[in-house]
Amino acid sequence: ELEARNSELTEGLERETATREILSVISSSPTDIQPVLDTVAESAARLCEAFDVAIFRRDGDRLLLVAHHGPIPVGPIGEFTLPLVRGTVGGRSALDGRTVHVADPQTEADEFPESSEHARRLGFRTILSVPLMREGLAVGTINLRRTEAQLFTDRQVALLQTFADQAVIAIENVRLFKELEAKNRDLTEALEQQTATSEILRVISSSPTNVQPVFETIAESAVRLCGAEAGTVTRFDGEWVHLVAVYGSSAKGVDALRRAFPLRPSGASAAARSIRDRAMVHIPDVLTDREYTIQEAAMAARFRAVLSVPMLREGRAIGSVTIGRAEAGDFSDRQIELLRTFAHQAVIAIENARLFTE
Repeated sequence: ELEARNSELTEGLERETATREILSVISSSPTDIQPVLDTVAESAARLCEAFDVAIFRRDGDRLLLVAHHGPIPVGPIGEFTLPLVRGTVGGRSALDGRTVHVADPQTEADEFPESSEHARRLGFRTILSVPLMREGLAVGTINLRRTEAQLFTDRQVALLQTFADQAVIAIENVRLFKELEAKNRDLTEALEQQTATSEILRVISSSPTNVQPVFETIAESAVRLCGAEAGTVTRFDGEWVHLVAVYGSSAKGVDALRRAFPLRPSGASAAARSIRDRAMVHIPDVLTDREYTIQEAAMAARFRAVLSVPMLREGRAIGSVTIGRAEAGDFSDRQIELLRTFAHQAVIAIENARLFTE
């Protein structure tokens, strides 16, 4: 009796220690699920006396391997998948949302054809699969395997269900944390945009006849909020495109740009092209654009990836706002829309100065 009692206390202590360790990993990895799944797999193998543990996430009509502990070969984590079908033990567990326990799948070719083939090929016998349940739907499975035909005990089955619950908690925790991060990021971006707009409007109101401070503020705000490294503002007098503001470029880059302007409305630069076409111009890499002829100046000024939006007043182009990055690549839809907003504010500033002067 004393031995039995000590054994129960030891098992309980091991479970509590494993649970505490998993919760510790969850709290220390709020956005990274992998360390948690690795710890769950290792703890399940040790406490359930399993030879091998594999955790799968539901991915469409497949089960994607996300964690593995043990010597039985499976496949690369994050790449290996199994079909979500009733012919596999894990597939049936996920589809039915219940525990599936098979003493020897090698002899169950009729009931589990896929798992039977896997068992013979990989050399395992007993398999236990518990679904990862969230809101009544299985989002994955955790599977124990043995190389001998020996069923797991009721205690081990119950313990694996506990580990499955902890894995679900970790997955849900990461999902919620990422959602919160995304919401906070959206709120921060919105606040930054409102702050930039307020600053531009303040400069407009304080400089009713001088648009130069507005252009400089717009160039700086566009670079800072659109993930760019450099920015320019140009004016169009009906014949030539003039450079009126630069932000983020080195002195050498600014000199190179000033030597390249003024330009005719043409494809020679993104700014001139957006004015010519009266449309947004997005060039992921100016070095691959044959029409772009001021490549040397652009590279010196950190404009390899370029985005330019025209300033339009009554359908006519009166200038442009342009941003660039030193590395090739696309700008996002959000950044494009934000740059359009800055172009509209530049038009407001120009129109305000014109009306004030009149």
